[in-house]
Amino acid sequence: MIDRDNSTLFDPLLWMVADGRAEAVDVEVPIRDFQRGRRFHLLHAEVRGIDLEHREVQLDEGSRPYDYLVIALGSVTELPSLPGLAENVRPFRTPVDAVELRDHLIDAVEAAHRATDETERRAWLTFVVAGGGDTGVELAGALNSYLGAGLLREYPWLAPASGGPAYRIVLVGRAPRLLPMADAAEAEATHHALERAGIEIQTGTAVQEVRPDAVVTSRGTIPARTIFWAAGIAPPSVLRDLPVKHAKGGTLVVDDRLRLPDHPEVHVVGDSAWAFDATGRAVPPTAQAAEITGAYAGRDIAAQVAGGPSAGPFRFAPLGHLALLGPGMAIVRIGPILLTGRIAWLGWHAYYIYRIPSWKRRIALLGTWGLSAVFGREVAQVRARRSDVERSRKVPS
Repeated sequence: MIDRDNSTLFDPLLWMVADGRAEAVDVEVPIRDFQRGRRFHLLHAEVRGIDLEHREVQLDEGSRPYDYLVIALGSVTELPSLPGLAENVRPFRTPVDAVELRDHLIDAVEAAHRATDETERRAWLTFVVAGGGDTGVELAGALNSYLGAGLLREYPWLAPASGGPAYRIVLVGRAPRLLPMADAAEAEATHHALERAGIEIQTGTAVQEVRPDAVVTSRGTIPARTIFWAAGIAPPSVLRDLPVKHAKGGTLVVDDRLRLPDHPEVHVVGDSAWAFDATGRAVPPTAQAAEITGAYAGRDIAAQVAGGPSAGPFRFAPLGHLALLGPGMAIVRIGPILLTGRIAWLGWHAYYIYRIPSWKRRIALLGTWGLSAVFGREVAQVRARRSDVERSRKVPS
């Protein structure tokens, strides 16, 4: 296994880091923990290229040959070329992003505290999330959770005299409804739950420009100092450069066994693949689908190595859908059953505690969740910067 990190990120629990109920290390599991009792090892390296003709993976230091290859490089956030977007937007994909999100929210509230102009104060306390898919929906919920149930409790004087929240969260989506890949009932339930929580939703709306103090949309201008980008992903450049058939956005087109059509020794799984199963069902770019496609690729290769029958055409059977929407709010879809509210919130937490593959992390998460319930969310800033060092000055003799 080749990876540029020595740990695997349990993405769904990033929301716990963002809303101050967990620390970054709690949602990552060292890959070497999986080596125990298994016949593989981790090579800590960066993939620079893949030579399909000579069957080699090119690394930052040398290369490695392969007989079979599984490409699971995931995706990167893709920013469209909108004026001011790259300079002013904040991404959300990693534990560092989650910690920096908390730090930025604290900075924004402190800036609002210092502001003497009411218009400037409102702009600092307005947060725009661009993207109405799973990431955008859960990010808006995490912002609402951290601000309403944690951070702003430390700043009671910022609450407006007329009542209501001191902050404004605006969720902007280009699609006509939230969660365009989910069914209509699930999308509608999510929409209503977020609106009841006080989040403003603007569907069918496109971001056109981002300024330091405002976000310009097709519906109008939103005075805001913060915009989070949760729309659009693409494969990393090392995959977009491969001389094979690509789908829109650069994903790799695969057959019904998740293989490159002209290179049957190469499987592609997760966000990197443009895949349909044997029934014609599209495989979504989700963590659940990545896990299912990865397991299938492993079985298919093992069957080829053993000389037995193949795993057969890939069939995607989604296990369900879960989304955390804020304090005491979530949505859970299991087959025809749709749960919302606190029951879904408890189910969300129970499921992901069960799914994270480390007892050490499970115990740590239960501990931090319990402490946050009793003592409140974490509101200390953790700056990712070097220590301040000053050169010594000579003391006059």
